[in-house]
Amino acid sequence: MVPFLIVLCAIAFGVLLYIWQHIFVVHGQTALVTEQFGVPIKRALYPGLRILLPFRRVVNRVDLKQTQIERNSQVKTQDDAFLSIQWVVRFSVKPTDEAILAYTYKVADPVSQLIWRVENELRQIIHSMTLQDLYAQKDQISQRIIGDQAKNALETGMQIDDVVIEQPMPPPDVMAAMNNQIAALSRQKAAAAEAEAERLRRVGLAKAESESKELQGQGIAKQRLAIATGFKESFELMQEGLPSASSHEIMTLMHKTIEADMVSTASADGKSTIIFIPTGMTTNGNAGSLASLATQLRSEQKAV
Repeated sequence: MVPFLIVLCAIAFGVLLYIWQHIFVVHGQTALVTEQFGVPIKRALYPGLRILLPFRRVVNRVDLKQTQIERNSQVKTQDDAFLSIQWVVRFSVKPTDEAILAYTYKVADPVSQLIWRVENELRQIIHSMTLQDLYAQKDQISQRIIGDQAKNALETGMQIDDVVIEQPMPPPDVMAAMNNQIAALSRQKAAAAEAEAERLRRVGLAKAESESKELQGQGIAKQRLAIATGFKESFELMQEGLPSASSHEIMTLMHKTIEADMVSTASADGKSTIIFIPTGMTTNGNAGSLASLATQLRSEQKAV
């Protein structure tokens, strides 16, 4: 009986010792891949208190946290500009048994393969772009790389979370040429804007002058219409008052009266220094007609 108890205690002690040696804690954001007789166990060990079963061993410890890798690559643009560009890729292993096994067994170094694929596509994309396009489309490049490489990453159990293209750093001579080009474009735009402003100003002045002349012409037309109406009314009144006078004599009298009024008005304001008197206002010309017309006027007055 005693030997049996001793054997039983030894077995219990061995079991406890085995459990003590093979019990462990899997920390957060970590997964363990195990094998039994060289055959991968399809279920990974996730965070918590775990016991490694007999004849099994841990072959890989997979970090499930997001990983960030920075690289500096030498690239060439479509317009033959060589420059150094800094970029960052952020990725993580998907927390599933299938993805963890693919990450462990699919390829020897999945991270290096991912970095190589991203860098290779980055060079190809930039090679088809100009330097100006590269500065303007950094975000589009990132989204294109993520879309193109997502499937390849999933085959090795990884997912690409983000790709960040930092500010390109061209050589100093290329940077100086770009600054000169930008300055020239700015001057060109400023000159074009100034020319457009001058054109609009001249168009505005021409339009204003056209409208002013149109209004001035309308005023002159109305003035002439009023003068003509006044002439007509005066002529009709003279014909009624001087029935024996001819039309020519009445027109001559009206013309001479206007000339006399013009001379009187010009001399009344005190600003005229020289006054040209029409030749018809002298004793020559139509003096006889005027004298005859004056005699008729006096005769008409006496008759009244």
